[in-house]
Amino acid sequence: MSIPRIPFCIAIAAALSMPLVAQQAPIGYHHIQCVKVNPGQETAFENYVAGPVQKLNQSMVDSGTYAQSLVLRTRMPRGTEAECDYVFVTFYKGLPDAGMSSEELSKALHNADIPMTAEAIHTTQAEIGKLVNENITQYQSLVGGAKKGDYLVFNSMSAPNVSSCVAAQKKTWQPVAEEMVKSGNLDGWAVNEQVFPRGSKDSNAVSSVDIYPNWEAFTKEYSSIQSAWKKVHPDMDINNTMEQFGKLCTIEHTVLYNVVQITSPAK
Repeated sequence: MSIPRIPFCIAIAAALSMPLVAQQAPIGYHHIQCVKVNPGQETAFENYVAGPVQKLNQSMVDSGTYAQSLVLRTRMPRGTEAECDYVFVTFYKGLPDAGMSSEELSKALHNADIPMTAEAIHTTQAEIGKLVNENITQYQSLVGGAKKGDYLVFNSMSAPNVSSCVAAQKKTWQPVAEEMVKSGNLDGWAVNEQVFPRGSKDSNAVSSVDIYPNWEAFTKEYSSIQSAWKKVHPDMDINNTMEQFGKLCTIEHTVLYNVVQITSPAK
């Protein structure tokens, strides 16, 4: 199994295009890693997440290297056919950095009071899991935010024109999300654009995220959407709008996650 030179949920080196680098005050960049747990290593993986991962993330956030981090566990679909068992998301205040060498990682582990070397981290993750894929994404619009215990719906989309899809998301769904957050039926919402990789065969050109405060709120999703829609789009027929929306953004795959860990700056 091939393991990258850095552990799960730590930044990778990324080749970003010149137009993106040239942006002023870039925000909203986050690095996403999809990980599959090795058979029989479920408990060991949980302990790894609750121990070294949490301590290192907190240290990196407190130092300002990360803006925030999330650990998500797949709820549906699960099992051998699920692409990811866990997803690690690392947020940055600007562009992602170039990653850490083994020496830098060992120093970071020491600063986080974790009695492990970079080599030990690599050995541990090779035993318990496998990196399936990773990407760098940038949110184009964000409402609210996540907390531990939330249920997060991730919608992967294809789009003939990414800009048009993102614009439609902001016009149609952002007001609905804002109303649902106001009413307590939603904790957060975002629409994202994948930055790298970004070829014609790369999935998730656009994605949206719906963050529910609890299981009950998730199960009442459709009634909550209908109620919010009537308030913010009283003159728009939801069925006709969705038909037109589907021509700009096509949901290819949806996954339900549980937020098992969130790391923010210590207060």
